[in-house]
Amino acid sequence: MDVTYPPERTFTTRSGQAMRLRPIRPEDVPNLFAFHERLSRESLRMRYFTPRRNLSEEAARRLCTVDFRDRAAFVASPLESDAIHGIGRYERDAPHSAEVAFIVEDSLQGNGIGPALLQRLAEHARTQGIERFTAAVLYENTPMLTVFRNSPFRPQVSVEHDCAFVKLDLTVLPDPAARPAARGLAAAQLRALQAPA
Repeated sequence: MDVTYPPERTFTTRSGQAMRLRPIRPEDVPNLFAFHERLSRESLRMRYFTPRRNLSEEAARRLCTVDFRDRAAFVASPLESDAIHGIGRYERDAPHSAEVAFIVEDSLQGNGIGPALLQRLAEHARTQGIERFTAAVLYENTPMLTVFRNSPFRPQVSVEHDCAFVKLDLTVLPDPAARPAARGLAAAQLRALQAPA
């Protein structure tokens, strides 16, 4: 596969740790296995809707081998190693739309890794002609819904049974002046959806 890898970015977590957002590569298979083994059953359930633990070699190779056009994945790694502590990925499901998903190591959840991965994925996706992200999230997965809710991409959330469906408009460039209003609207929508029937 002929792949042009996008550049790395660095960011600082909320706890002050400097990390890299780097493109996943085929040689990351051992790092992916190690990351997967450190995840709790609850984190796996929130990501895959089932607490599955087994990851086959074939599945790991597929997850680490992407073209950065129709399929892309970035991982959060420390400056000093290629260990994986979080993954964000998208898969194109229409000419201008892609489904997005994330998972972050339990001990680092709530540190801003999810939002950083979302911003990096959106930045790259726009260069590939993708204008919208969609996501399916368990309704009880409040942390992930909060990441989407606080994004600058005009989040739209609908709920069906125990699943929340999210749409993000990537044509909206981040605007610091407009972001608080967008957050307030999204927060109100989410509160309404989570209110008892």
